[in-house]
Amino acid sequence: MTASALAPHFVAFAQTTRRRAPLYSRLSAGIADASLLQELYADAPAPARVPVMLFASVHHLLLADPDAPLARFYPNLGGGADGDPVPVFLEFCATHADEIRRLIATRLPQTNEVGRSALLVAGLAQLEAEPIALLDVGASAGLNLLLDRYAYADGHGHRLGASDVVIECAFTGARPGASGPHGVADRLPVLASRLGLDAAPVDVSDAESARWLEACVWPDQADRFERLRRAIALDAADPVEVRRGDAVDDLAATLDGLGAGRPVVTTSWVMSYLPAQRQQEFVGALDRWGSGRDLSWVWVEAPNVVPVLPVPASLAGDPLTTLGVTSWRDGVRTDRVLAQCHQHGYWLRWY
Repeated sequence: MTASALAPHFVAFAQTTRRRAPLYSRLSAGIADASLLQELYADAPAPARVPVMLFASVHHLLLADPDAPLARFYPNLGGGADGDPVPVFLEFCATHADEIRRLIATRLPQTNEVGRSALLVAGLAQLEAEPIALLDVGASAGLNLLLDRYAYADGHGHRLGASDVVIECAFTGARPGASGPHGVADRLPVLASRLGLDAAPVDVSDAESARWLEACVWPDQADRFERLRRAIALDAADPVEVRRGDAVDDLAATLDGLGAGRPVVTTSWVMSYLPAQRQQEFVGALDRWGSGRDLSWVWVEAPNVVPVLPVPASLAGDPLTTLGVTSWRDGVRTDRVLAQCHQHGYWLRWY
């Protein structure tokens, strides 16, 4: 892939990250025309030809060597230095070109964003039956399967749960069926069993794999970084199971093999990684399974990249992340849009 072909992606990334990730925004603008990019992306498969792959690869190396001069610009590594990070970044890339090229060629972006657990808890609370047999599709390391072991603050002084992993999710609007003051849910969901399904599960008991997961978090967002590390530690104390499999082809068999509880499928920014045809096939697989047995699907996805979502015409093509619940009861399907939200779970607006 030529540097000129990569340049527009880095220019666009500089714009989209300007507010929430100023370091990556500055670096993206500064290196967009660098000839070194062609070498670093030379062996990259199509899904890896994106700016986040370079930044995650560099971050991965810095996490192993936090004394490198470049680290002084990374807030999550105790940095935040003044000056221009671009020359230092390019020098680091040139020095570690072989390692970065290998990472870009062999890895894919892998973000297990635990902040989305707040959104999933909000959706699960709208289901009428418990305990739940939870299947998280596209589970990555399975950290969102720990959603009942986290605590949730709602921005209005209320906290749900007791945990060292605290997820802040400010809310607006009226929560459907609310009987308590918390903006996300009245209580944590009751899970009888839990299981993840992912094409390439991340084993966070392996230090190298855990470091890649951490590297995919943007360094300006130190709160997400520290929260992820705490969630990984929580999983280490009582690991969840994530099976390797395809989101469509292996869905029915995985549902058949769930443990105790009423089956509930969750997806959070997973369907956007499926081509349009596979998105349709995923929903079709749920429809077929739900036609014979009760099933619920809690989805946290964006309509503009997942057009198959059952949203009203007013939300079709909307770029905001949307929370909804689809249920099959006695073969009858019901779709509900519940809220619009931040893709990392920072806020939720009840619909």
